[in-house]
Amino acid sequence: MKPNIIFVLLDGSRWDRVNHSPEFNELLNEGTFLNNVTAAIPYTIGSVNALFTGLYGKENGIDAYYKMFRLKDSVKVLPEVLKEQGYFTACDLLSEKIVSKRGYDIHQFHDEFKDDLTKRHPKFISDCLEKAADKPLFLFLHFTRIHTVTVSEILKKYEWDNKEFYDKKEDNLANYDKTFLEAGSYSKLIKNTIKDLGILNNTVLIFFSDHGDMHGSHGQFLKTAPWEEAIRVPCILGGGRRYEMKAGNRVDAPINHVDMAPTSLGLCGIEVPDWMPGTDYSHYRVGTSNNVTEPDSAFLQLVIPTGHADSIDRPWRGIVTRDRWKYVVLEGQPWMMFDINSDPYELVNLVFNSRYSRERARLHERLATWVDDTGDVFDLPVI
Repeated sequence: MKPNIIFVLLDGSRWDRVNHSPEFNELLNEGTFLNNVTAAIPYTIGSVNALFTGLYGKENGIDAYYKMFRLKDSVKVLPEVLKEQGYFTACDLLSEKIVSKRGYDIHQFHDEFKDDLTKRHPKFISDCLEKAADKPLFLFLHFTRIHTVTVSEILKKYEWDNKEFYDKKEDNLANYDKTFLEAGSYSKLIKNTIKDLGILNNTVLIFFSDHGDMHGSHGQFLKTAPWEEAIRVPCILGGGRRYEMKAGNRVDAPINHVDMAPTSLGLCGIEVPDWMPGTDYSHYRVGTSNNVTEPDSAFLQLVIPTGHADSIDRPWRGIVTRDRWKYVVLEGQPWMMFDINSDPYELVNLVFNSRYSRERARLHERLATWVDDTGDVFDLPVI
């Protein structure tokens, strides 16, 4: 029987806060930590649909925010692929708008302010397992507590230029960290639930985030910015399946949300469709070689402005390389370039430094190739 696969979205989780939770550290030691994952588009609908289609926004149609989005009819989503393989498919989300209903046997959503997900989701897993009968199970669980606290208890209190926010920035980040502890406890609960149900040894667990949050870093609110606080996200491949690879390993390859669909299919032993261009990184978990040439970079984008008044609201495109360079452009204008190895807090923008013109040209060429390959219509600057 094919393995069960459970995606757990920890909405709004920042990569740099993972070690604040002892439960996360336990999951890291048991699983495979994808340490260098870049959000395809740093907001929920964009990143989640990039994940479940294996395509960027201009390719899958999710190139706008909430009321403006439309998944292309020609695009197939991961639940459809898995359903064709005999899976029972279900999700419980923050909103019915997060992903299409296509391919789901159960497509439901919860009230982030009223529902207790520590009770709701264990019961949901148990109910879905019963309904699946002898079929393998695909679940998508959306943990929204970090999102709820960030939106309702922090961001709605302040305008972006409110001095009170910056006076209390550390306090607000501390409140954010408390929700990370809740996310860690929730994640361990999900793992223990599938263990108690007797399916852990045949289940792939993927804990991931859609985007981070700026929380005042670089003078920015919210999430639609290309700095590490917003676009670098945690991802843990776990579950109890017995693999050749030792647990607790860390992967530093440049991975993007578009790589998660082919990787999940690889973990389930299912052939990746030709139309899914992302990279299958399952070999880092299963301990076997898949003879795949790994890309040297991951890409990121903000396509159509989100309407977020307190964050970046202009389209941009960017690249993050394996050797930890980041280059981001606005339409017709270079914007930022950082050597993250030597400048992890991204304080020294090198994009207009003539000493690094050769590096900028290299990154620009790679970005231009990607824009062309994805059929994007974006006015790259002339350098």
